[in-house]
Amino acid sequence: MREYFLDESGELGFSQNSCRHFLIAIIEAHDSKRLKNVLRKEKKKLHDLGWPREIEIKGTSLFGSHRNSLIPTAISANRHGHIEQIISRILSTGIVPSFIAVKKDRLTQNLKNAPYGIAYNYFTAKLFCQIIAGCTGDDLRLIVDQRNKETHAHMPFNGYLETRVIGDCSHSAAFQIRHEDSSLWLGLQAVDFISWGLFRYFEHNDDTFAKLIYPVCNVTDHFYTKGPA
Repeated sequence: MREYFLDESGELGFSQNSCRHFLIAIIEAHDSKRLKNVLRKEKKKLHDLGWPREIEIKGTSLFGSHRNSLIPTAISANRHGHIEQIISRILSTGIVPSFIAVKKDRLTQNLKNAPYGIAYNYFTAKLFCQIIAGCTGDDLRLIVDQRNKETHAHMPFNGYLETRVIGDCSHSAAFQIRHEDSSLWLGLQAVDFISWGLFRYFEHNDDTFAKLIYPVCNVTDHFYTKGPA
């Protein structure tokens, strides 16, 4: 079975305070056991340095650790180095990242005006169908963070994605979508770092982490925007 983990960075709102970009990242985990072991070891290093157990270790929380008095200076003073180490170790397990980056102000008006959730479903399916092209006979499992507000029940995510995978990709084997708690799934924690690292480039023009990830990406879909050089 091919196993994939999905995460997004940014949001698809259009208020004055909204971000300029939206990004969906998906990783394929070829060696889930190794990926879990790597994340456990990297998290243990931070906990041993005093990272509070009640604060989830994510790209955003580690990058902003210098603003949190609960996190030791020994960590925050080298936060960039810690993030680079975690991303490098994740990539060393053989995961294959793919992503789609969207510049929101260039979206077509029909997508901007669509009910909440439609644009997210559309871009997720667009990316996932590119990833699984040629895998029509393989069993697939996609794991999504259950706290993701974009996949709520009012705009059915599962049914839309299943329809696209079967109809557009001619997929004939088993396809499972699971919504899980990211605090319990290390694969979701791994894709969070990948998604966040890529988003730093598109939203903030910071390629510190994207330059580690981009060269090993499978699908790089820059929808109305430009990717790293």
